[in-house]
Amino acid sequence: MQPRAPAPSTGDEDPLDKETHARVLDHQSNGMIQGITEIGLHLVKLRIPVQGTPHAPGTRICIRESTDDSEESATLLGTTRHRDLSSMAQSELMEVVKTILVDLADPCLAFYNRAGNLTLKMHAFQLLPGIGNSKARSMVEARGRVGWDKIEALDEACQVDSAGLLAERLCQEIVDRHMTPSLLDLLIRA
Repeated sequence: MQPRAPAPSTGDEDPLDKETHARVLDHQSNGMIQGITEIGLHLVKLRIPVQGTPHAPGTRICIRESTDDSEESATLLGTTRHRDLSSMAQSELMEVVKTILVDLADPCLAFYNRAGNLTLKMHAFQLLPGIGNSKARSMVEARGRVGWDKIEALDEACQVDSAGLLAERLCQEIVDRHMTPSLLDLLIRA
């Protein structure tokens, strides 16, 4: 894998520097891969050095030097915008984000275990699609003082698809970078 050129010096750290893996959204016939990083959920363009079998959506790919020979690696070419994704990549985005949240559950559980009131009338749970005031209150009651240590326990206690709800909100923010408050910025990229 060839090293990526350093980001222009702006005084800010390149958010992709912390990324080690991405998930495939679309492996195109020209060898380009559109993907999403696992830590910051950044949309990226990748290139696999050796052409072979196309990678299915959700396939995990290393974007840094790896000592594990069994791990597929790719060259990180940079970020991309949602509107520049192929229709295949756009259609796979939510399911792949949900898979990341289930596989790497810490950010998902952190949101549900720590979320609080945003204002006197709105709880952070109400940012999730389909969650109103009464459902948010019942989720807070189910959480209690301890919270959850597994997504399955959260889903059962609250009768929700926690990773799916959070993935849907995060994908809405990926599409519309001006949504506020931004869970991507407050929870994932902070």
